[in-house]
Amino acid sequence: MIVGAGGHARVVADALLCQGVEVRGFVDQDLSLHGTYVYGRPVLGAEGALDDEALVGCDLVNGLGGIGREQGSPLRRRVQERLEAAGRRFVGVRHPTAHVSPRAELAADVQVLAGAFVQPGARIGTGSVINTRAVVEHDCRLGAFVHCAPGSVVCGAVSLGDDVHVGAGAVVRQGLTLGRGVVVAAGAAVVANQNVAAVLMGVPARVRG
Repeated sequence: MIVGAGGHARVVADALLCQGVEVRGFVDQDLSLHGTYVYGRPVLGAEGALDDEALVGCDLVNGLGGIGREQGSPLRRRVQERLEAAGRRFVGVRHPTAHVSPRAELAADVQVLAGAFVQPGARIGTGSVINTRAVVEHDCRLGAFVHCAPGSVVCGAVSLGDDVHVGAGAVVRQGLTLGRGVVVAAGAAVVANQNVAAVLMGVPARVRG
């Protein structure tokens, strides 16, 4: 079962189907989606639908994308942690066209999408997404619920704290550290450490404002 039925949910559903994984359906809080279908699979309702006896044993995949925030924390993290506290298990996604080195270490629920690369020595924490054609180079350390957006490049030996977002097409120079909650805007080039949560924009990237 996929939690969410929006754009990212459709992407992870496609990746799962390409893997040959059975997708039973979706749940989403958006009432307008209830009773609709994605790739022939139903949107069954809100999260409460997961309590149906036929679905209790299903693994979950986090289909919530982006960096939407709810009461200061990323929505993606809040929803997954709430369901995990209720005893549900989240599993990962690995698109068949992604390359993940056997010498990288990924948490069980990490999502690596089409054309992405994860190189040797990388360690990626729970809930993280390495999105379409993103690159995580050798010896990087990514915390929990990190999102590397499409086409982003995290160069070698970079450390990203929890809840970091690296925007589409952005580059983080080798050996840098970005602290928890840092957001790198699309197309930015990060060339210096940023230890305090902030939005980095531009080439070279600077704190917004």
